[in-house]
Amino acid sequence: MSYMEIGLPDKLSLENHGDYIEIVRRWFGLKIVFLSIFAALWDAFLLFWYSVVLSNANVPVMMLLIPLVHVAVGVAITYSALAGWLNRTHVLVSHEDLAIRHEPIPWLGGLALKSREIQQLYSKEVVSYSRNGRSVTYQLHAITLDGRNIKLVSGLESSEQVLYMEQQIEKYLRIAV
Repeated sequence: MSYMEIGLPDKLSLENHGDYIEIVRRWFGLKIVFLSIFAALWDAFLLFWYSVVLSNANVPVMMLLIPLVHVAVGVAITYSALAGWLNRTHVLVSHEDLAIRHEPIPWLGGLALKSREIQQLYSKEVVSYSRNGRSVTYQLHAITLDGRNIKLVSGLESSEQVLYMEQQIEKYLRIAV
């Protein structure tokens, strides 16, 4: 290889199972703690709201229906927080297949493709701006032999995580860099 391999970054593990390798990334971090606190406050307010509204016998139906959008948001935030505490991303690489799974809470972004279809891997930096400032995450992408660009993993917190994944997969599949 023409590059220097980096060591195992935080939140990642690598296991060689013989006929395949498995890279596992834990989702939990400080952002999940803050999201969980926000979800708890949001859900507590909604419980309080509905307990007050439902205790009134002559409540207009609109008082029950209007906050349903907030209930849906609360469910989504709580689901995301729970996934952040429990989930791991599994990148399974054999000489036949590459698969991405998010477990144990179902999550979008899982995929499977044939390893022989992968021509190259690359990392991408994603910069987001909000009122709270700037945040950076990283994604791992594959370019296939037919020219498709496929996002494999997103939401990586450091350039070391994405570079490590890229290097380990390329090394295992013997993809020239």
